[in-house]
Amino acid sequence: MISDASGGLPRYCHPYHGGWDVARIALDIPESRILFICPISCARIICLNAIKYDYKDRVDVLALTEDDIVSGAYEQKTIDAACEVLDHLDPKPKALILYVSCIDAMLGNDHSFQTQEIMDRYPEVNCLVLKMCPITRYSGDLPLVALQHDMYQALPMETVPKEKTVAFIGTNIAPHPESDLVRVLESAGYRALHIQASDDYRDYLAVRGASLNLCMMPFGKSACALLQQRYGTPFMPYFAKYDLAAIRETITKLCDTLTIPLPDLDAMERETVSILKKTAAEIGDTELIIDSIATLFPNELRKTLEDCGFKVRRIYGDSVNINAPDIDAGSVRMPVERSYGAGENVIAIGMVSSSFEGAQKTIDVFYDNGEWGHYGLKKLAERILDACRDPKSSQDVRKEAVK
Repeated sequence: MISDASGGLPRYCHPYHGGWDVARIALDIPESRILFICPISCARIICLNAIKYDYKDRVDVLALTEDDIVSGAYEQKTIDAACEVLDHLDPKPKALILYVSCIDAMLGNDHSFQTQEIMDRYPEVNCLVLKMCPITRYSGDLPLVALQHDMYQALPMETVPKEKTVAFIGTNIAPHPESDLVRVLESAGYRALHIQASDDYRDYLAVRGASLNLCMMPFGKSACALLQQRYGTPFMPYFAKYDLAAIRETITKLCDTLTIPLPDLDAMERETVSILKKTAAEIGDTELIIDSIATLFPNELRKTLEDCGFKVRRIYGDSVNINAPDIDAGSVRMPVERSYGAGENVIAIGMVSSSFEGAQKTIDVFYDNGEWGHYGLKKLAERILDACRDPKSSQDVRKEAVK
């Protein structure tokens, strides 16, 4: 748990966040490598995740001691460690990320001379600085907002000609090639660009030439504004939507913005509703609980599911606008006092709700899993059936993740 600034109550921070720690998000930059610069205790979770999710060959750690911090050796040790890493690599990474912790903010470190010295020695390597500073959640940019912003701030300042490309900003996971979003773009001759789907550094550089940026999560708005200011790239929000009317409106706005043909929205909607209703009939009286880590819009998801015949019992999340008196809205504050026995006839959509209720049927979703619109709803229906056929508690999901 962590303390919540708004009311002082503890807020539950689930230990399993889909495996997306700050290092893994930063490594969305293709052909990059990270030097994590922090006390060893801070690096522990990064190292464990790097082993678990198989990116350990792209992560190095400079473990700081108290002597390093108080003696003033910190800045030079960073340069020496970065050069030592690069000396041992052939070929060199296209980007070296110096990832610093909150200690760096307290010391007032000057990164400009560090990155410049490293790039002077290794001109083929772009050296950038990212910051892990949890204290900013109560002042300034949230850590995820700052991370997305700084990842794209490291792009070269030079503008490039605009291409028939739409870039996805603000989400860790690239949209599935079969998603309605990608299919609409590619059918009109546009390239759907997400750096996580590429292993070529040139695709990171190609973000500068996008005709349009889609802000896929609120965390990406600052990055989109930066890209618009630098390269003149317009952007539009394209958050994961579950309300059918909102999906229609968003796709229509996208097609109007790019002046491309509209797909058959009526047919897409009929197919989605048919699949959802069939799934609801198949699971019968099984109830659903949803949390705001699984999706940013749990109430919107609830309404669509209920309209198609599902039974939603509870939503977990703070600042959730619940417009239905028969729905129990559970807070992620003081979870011990709010734990309920889910029973076997409940499916938890999200790890937080599963943990709170001890659910035996869990759908492991983290911020919509990068799935939007009709594709996201159909994929969720598939996962609901999978949860019934192969029940897993949140503990089972975590154990499987470390195998």
